[in-house]
Amino acid sequence: MNCAVRLALPVSSTNDAGHERNDRSQKEQIPVPLVTCFYCGFDLPRSEFSDEHIWPDALGGDYLPRLWRTDDVCARCNSMSGVYVDGAFIRGWAGSRERGHDARMYLSLTEPLKTVLPLDYLGKLTDSAIPSGDVADWWAGPCGATIVHFRPEETSDLWKRYLGGDPRAKKAAAGRAYMALASNNEYWLLGALGSFKKHFKRAKRYIITPGLPSNWTAFEQINREDPVQAADLAVIDAMLARAKANQPTHARLEIDLTNVGQRWLCKLGLAIGCQIFGAGFGKHADGELLRCAFREASPEKRKQYKVRGSAYFSGGSGLEFLAWPAGWVLQLQVLNGILSLTIVTPSGQAMAVQVTDDQNLISQVPADINAGQAWIVVPSAARAVGPIGIADYVAHITKSVPQADLSALEAHCIDPSSLPAC
Repeated sequence: MNCAVRLALPVSSTNDAGHERNDRSQKEQIPVPLVTCFYCGFDLPRSEFSDEHIWPDALGGDYLPRLWRTDDVCARCNSMSGVYVDGAFIRGWAGSRERGHDARMYLSLTEPLKTVLPLDYLGKLTDSAIPSGDVADWWAGPCGATIVHFRPEETSDLWKRYLGGDPRAKKAAAGRAYMALASNNEYWLLGALGSFKKHFKRAKRYIITPGLPSNWTAFEQINREDPVQAADLAVIDAMLARAKANQPTHARLEIDLTNVGQRWLCKLGLAIGCQIFGAGFGKHADGELLRCAFREASPEKRKQYKVRGSAYFSGGSGLEFLAWPAGWVLQLQVLNGILSLTIVTPSGQAMAVQVTDDQNLISQVPADINAGQAWIVVPSAARAVGPIGIADYVAHITKSVPQADLSALEAHCIDPSSLPAC
């Protein structure tokens, strides 16, 4: 099964004067050792490789051990995966929802500027007054802050499902983001400003509410005489007026319920298989199946690859009790002769992918993974725990036998009711 094509073009080597070297000097050159890329399966010079977070950095990959990170992915595949595969889940509605789930449980009570929360996406405004050619994304910030992001409308169906649009867009096309604060409490004021600044790194940022602290220079000044800003603010003013009158504001969500996380799971399964069995797993039938499904952009064509597992929205799995507040629980285990990767999201959704059921490979799985291991990563706490035996993890969360590392992670949790009132 061959699903990737990459052309290797001959390159003529030249000396400093620009002349081609003779055949003798070429024969004397030392051959460059080649490395197999996990994702495309091609043998390439080490110079073409880069550091790849198998588990995405945006979901806490920096805090996980080496199993979840590799140097054996070429830069081209790394970039492709980050934008089109990891990004499709992380920047979609499901990923946004999960990143914000229970995040308040790890806020700092004493350092407001560490109160950087994911924003809640409410949809695209349907107001007819939105400037032609633009869309207006509606977000909720900390303590009820209202955020509206105006940006050029996407023409590609692919980017329409990415919250905020095409992640490759240059700063000039990143749009204009406005925030109306809903609290004058210093803690939430600073937290809202920090969250707003981090989320809209490239867009022009405006604060509608007066009284912005003078030391905050990361925001543009509102100018109602500017025709672009005036049109934007007319939409926002109408929203705020409706809110005061307890009238609704309408927005729409664009969610593809049949295509949430499948490519991402296949990438994770392929990478973990290569980590456990070596790069040769990519040439095995199971690895090749995962690679083809991971690299196929078309949802319809991807259906021909019969990968076993369950993506987001696949229904109840009975694993909700394994969820960790604001954390992603990653599990590797051999069960009934099948090596599988299972992910339990912060909200308790379960996602899974079969890595292999080849018994020759299963016999090579390390004993600790065979018995079941788990990793818990909490991005909002900047921490991860694992590997820990799945049985030990279950014993801890059911309060049967506490585990020291998990207890230490719990120590960073706070009671959300102890946060300052909005």
